[in-house]
Amino acid sequence: MEQEKKKTIIREIFDWIALIFAAVIIASVIQSELFALTEVNMSSMRDTLDPGDKLIMNKLSYAFSEPERGDIIIFLKDEPVNGVIGRAHIYVTDIIKKFNGQFRSNRLIKRVIGLPGDEIEIVDNVLYLNGEAIEEDYARIDPVQGIVLNGNMEKITVPENKLFVIGDNRGYSSDSRDFGVIDRSWVEGKAVFRIYPFNKFGVIK
Repeated sequence: MEQEKKKTIIREIFDWIALIFAAVIIASVIQSELFALTEVNMSSMRDTLDPGDKLIMNKLSYAFSEPERGDIIIFLKDEPVNGVIGRAHIYVTDIIKKFNGQFRSNRLIKRVIGLPGDEIEIVDNVLYLNGEAIEEDYARIDPVQGIVLNGNMEKITVPENKLFVIGDNRGYSSDSRDFGVIDRSWVEGKAVFRIYPFNKFGVIK
């Protein structure tokens, strides 16, 4: 009788271990393949996003469609996000970095401005898309100069499978104006929801 009780207890312990292990695996799959929590670490997207904001990234947003102008995307500069194994590797290295108090410095958050085939030009802080000056109510107006600090950039045509991206805080953002267009394969997903701070809780636009 005593032995039966011990066996039952041991079996229950193993069942709980198996359940916890399965839960961790499922959570890992969801985190690496479907949705992910990410944190804003830079000021390049102010006033839309601030450092410390915690976001939900939808990794399925571009599984069956392409990024659109105005989307806020999260990408790994110079690092393709390829397949299940590639995403799993990124997820594991992210966990290791978090335990060490680090973050992936090449994970950037920017807004899509130009799609393949688009012509982009910036003249005297005015951004032209396919020959037309565009109004961007999301772009930050510099509090000192009172304008959006787009700068100047010679006309370029966005190649196939590339994207032209800029941060909303134009005067304080390193983006396609500096390092050129980004590769479509670098895109991890779309920033869709802010969960913190609570007073800004909601859909990201």
